[in-house]
Amino acid sequence: MKQNYGKILVLMGGWSNERNISLISGKYVFESLSSQGFDAVKLDLNRNNLYKIKDINPDRVFIILHGKGGEDGEIQSYLDSLAIPYTGSNAESSKICINKRLTKDILLENDILTPRFKKIHKSLSIKDIECSFNYPFVIKPSSEGSSIGVYIVENSKELKNAINHNEKISDDIFVEDYIKGKEYTVGIINNTALPSIKLIPPGKFYDYNAKYNSTEMQYICPSNLENIIEDKIKEISLKSFNLLGCSGWGRVDIIIDENNQPYVIELNTVPGMTDHSLVPLAAKNFNISFDDLVIKILDTSFK
Repeated sequence: MKQNYGKILVLMGGWSNERNISLISGKYVFESLSSQGFDAVKLDLNRNNLYKIKDINPDRVFIILHGKGGEDGEIQSYLDSLAIPYTGSNAESSKICINKRLTKDILLENDILTPRFKKIHKSLSIKDIECSFNYPFVIKPSSEGSSIGVYIVENSKELKNAINHNEKISDDIFVEDYIKGKEYTVGIINNTALPSIKLIPPGKFYDYNAKYNSTEMQYICPSNLENIIEDKIKEISLKSFNLLGCSGWGRVDIIIDENNQPYVIELNTVPGMTDHSLVPLAAKNFNISFDDLVIKILDTSFK
């Protein structure tokens, strides 16, 4: 089988705010492929060395770029122009999923629960927001990952601070209802939903610090949900994934409220692949080793 893959280029790094996480993910993927005997090369991508993809002339690309440039359809479009196959979702679905507002519009049109939201325009005052949403609520950028810029605000002062911070990193931010409940995530590989993971963060929610720095973060897999609820969130995750035109692999983040109603928060088309990332954890619980998971993701480049 291995000879059919040809030269594999692992694309990592990039120019988003998630660059450092991508480098770690890429390191694990590249080491896995190399240790299994694949003809793998790696490239720390930046705005100035895009041409190196042509020079390397790979047979296929393993995209492990997180955030803008990697999950927004830009690199997918470029690889399409070179007729080089790649892992994961295509350019169009990537462009939709990177934008949480576009994602939520499509989910709502298809009767999938997601928190009510509103884009924050310059003309939208603090008072306007407070009239439409009850504290606590959430402020976040539309197109950042790793919970960058996400704030749960309790009052006007926190709201102003959250907006000010987000305006420094994004020109597209929005407010959404805060759903009180438990956080879960469902990994997807080749149209199969992996066992859900329950996330128990040390703070208010699964933020950047909980994801990458905290020693108190808890990941429960299997999540011990009742079978009927587990099946329901898997079904919703797969439906959302397919509605948004995703393919190959990804991850769906969900909050289950106090009435056992699941709300889809967002979809990730290039999730993390570090030693403590969620898709590898769920795969392990499904008896898929990290090395086997890497191959299964690589196989998504055969479209």
